[in-house]
Amino acid sequence: MRPALTLFNLLAPVEPLAPARWWLERLAFVVPGPQATRWLLVADAACLVALGLVARRPLVGIPLALGMGFVALNALGMVLTDFYLGLAAFHVGVGITVSLFAGRWRWLGIMLVVLALVLGALT
Repeated sequence: MRPALTLFNLLAPVEPLAPARWWLERLAFVVPGPQATRWLLVADAACLVALGLVARRPLVGIPLALGMGFVALNALGMVLTDFYLGLAAFHVGVGITVSLFAGRWRWLGIMLVVLALVLGALT
């Protein structure tokens, strides 16, 4: 048993050639800090409410927009295999969506994208 373990230890690499999540480390500069993320989530909710307000039936549009935002946030967290990177992509995605589809609330989406990128770079 011991010779097999010794041989296995000799064959196993000491450390991997490249970290498994090297791409995540390279994108760390766009992930905002915890306090900034909390405020960006409030801004995301405001943008999603604005998106729901431009629907024909706002009483249905607001909960639908918030629910779809929650589903999109969880999906991005799973697809990108890191919740905080998914959260950063969610902030930018909500901002772009609102700037394209929210009519007179377009400025709110543009400000969210700018704020998410600036806070990601600063924190």
